[in-house]
Amino acid sequence: MSVAGLALAIVLATSGRAQEPPDTLMYHVAVYSADRHLSVEARLTTAAGSVVLAAPARSGAAGTAVAGFAATDDRGGPLSVQRTGSAYVIERAPAGAIRFRYRLDFNDSVSSGSTASGLDSARLYAVTRSLFVAPDPVLSRKTGRPYPVIRVRFVLPEGWRLVANWDSAGPELRPRSGDDFTDATIAAAADYRLYRGRVGDATYTLAVRGQRGFSDSALAELVGQALARGAEAFGPVPAPRVIFISDAGRKGRTSGSLQGLSSIGLLWEPGELLERSRSHDTFHETLHLWFGGAMEAERWWTEGATDYFAARLYAEWRNDPRELAALCYESLANYGRIPHRTSLTMTSESRERPGGDNTVRLVYRKGMLAGLLLDAAIRRATRGRSNLDDVARRLLSMAAGRLSRRVTEEEMREETVRIGGRPAADEWARVVAGTSLISAAQVAAALQTVTGAELPPPASDKARPKILSNTPNP
Repeated sequence: MSVAGLALAIVLATSGRAQEPPDTLMYHVAVYSADRHLSVEARLTTAAGSVVLAAPARSGAAGTAVAGFAATDDRGGPLSVQRTGSAYVIERAPAGAIRFRYRLDFNDSVSSGSTASGLDSARLYAVTRSLFVAPDPVLSRKTGRPYPVIRVRFVLPEGWRLVANWDSAGPELRPRSGDDFTDATIAAAADYRLYRGRVGDATYTLAVRGQRGFSDSALAELVGQALARGAEAFGPVPAPRVIFISDAGRKGRTSGSLQGLSSIGLLWEPGELLERSRSHDTFHETLHLWFGGAMEAERWWTEGATDYFAARLYAEWRNDPRELAALCYESLANYGRIPHRTSLTMTSESRERPGGDNTVRLVYRKGMLAGLLLDAAIRRATRGRSNLDDVARRLLSMAAGRLSRRVTEEEMREETVRIGGRPAADEWARVVAGTSLISAAQVAAALQTVTGAELPPPASDKARPKILSNTPNP
């Protein structure tokens, strides 16, 4: 039976059990850094029947592989296990408790980006979806059955300390939900340096390891500002506790990415400086707490509009509109190199998934420019009384009342037009629903509306736009 067919059978079998108390799932994880593997043992209480456990990714960014998976009943009697696609199906599990175990090997000792996993002799860095064979939260939502209450206990090498965004006490971690569990980040090492702060009701921890071309205090200030500026623009930080993990990645491979709903990885090469690009990245990944965390939408908004918001808030913090202009013109230059910019919309590109990296993706490059142009259109239509932040706050409010946190593109358009009127509708039709070219003159005009400064395109890729107005400049 396919995983989809088995899931349907489980839906039918459990439709009357939605109010049952959740199962419990306890993991015991031993870390062996010498030969880069974890030994995992687990005990799951469950009703009788088939149990589906999703396997972690075996290739790509996750970089882990499961070996020797076996299951028994609570007395040690072997149970039949079927590997179906990316899942393990334990057939005819008895009521009460089952146990399973496996070895997890790491394909790489140093993670090449924050969506990857790595284990070497000095540290562990992982996204939990790449570590655990576990129930799939999506299947739990479809069946209406509560996700198991999870306890995880790590046995670490001597002197190591664990850092994670779950509520924790010592080595035991207690995620609040399936999403917390499968989408979290875990890091462990002997030499993490910890910094803590608060924004409103949310607390945050910055764990830093290794040396780069900037100080810990500079990164701590940047993280605090990214959270504070995001909260000021879009409402309270969506997670009560946020973890930032900053580690040194492989040279030439830089990445910063949201992991789940309340953790952010900042893995950069050792020689990185905390200049415009890295600072903008940090703001971008922090804003994923709102867009991609508290709210799901079309990817052009989740990545592109988030990129615009991050650039604008970063420039406002620096009190220098040239920072926003430089990032927008950089996106414009990359947008101009995208072959399919007049044949695909951002939504159709996201569904067709053409090749290439983020520099040749409309959802990133055109998405950022679409955010700028829509923001400017709303400001012009309302004489500065409203902007794209108002749309974002409304969309976040809508998402908060939904289990999926999903907002449709039509709802996004309706809210944009409701606030920005005909000018916003025309801009949406041109750059979101349509494939009209975006010009440097249009970007310059939008920048002037948003910042009050005249910021023409740079003479070269490396030049900073010159301010031709009386806007104060530090």
